[in-house]
Amino acid sequence: MITTTPPIGILIDLPLGLLMWTSFAHFLLIIVMNEGSGFSLLRLLHGLNAPIYVTISLIKPAFIISRLLPLYAAVILFIIRYYVLPLLVGYDVWSFDDMPLEGLLLSAKSDLGL
Repeated sequence: MITTTPPIGILIDLPLGLLMWTSFAHFLLIIVMNEGSGFSLLRLLHGLNAPIYVTISLIKPAFIISRLLPLYAAVILFIIRYYVLPLLVGYDVWSFDDMPLEGLLLSAKSDLGL
């Protein structure tokens, strides 16, 4: 799987994938916790994703409330990773496990025998 993706695609996709998943985890934590909570994991996820949230809020429609911003950011990052990045770099993505980060995690899982 990794051999079919150009190295530049992997280098661009891995940080975007990590930001997408941390943004999704931040949204899941906001569902069950207060946004201003002092929980350290919530503060860490917000700190990691703050630059993305600032960038995404520039293009965010007015009807999306601030509590949905992490989910909106995760969807935008997914669209970039699934549609835009393969088009620009030149590799094919047919399913979720064809994306470099997820393919790497699934291959590590199968190597460990899980």
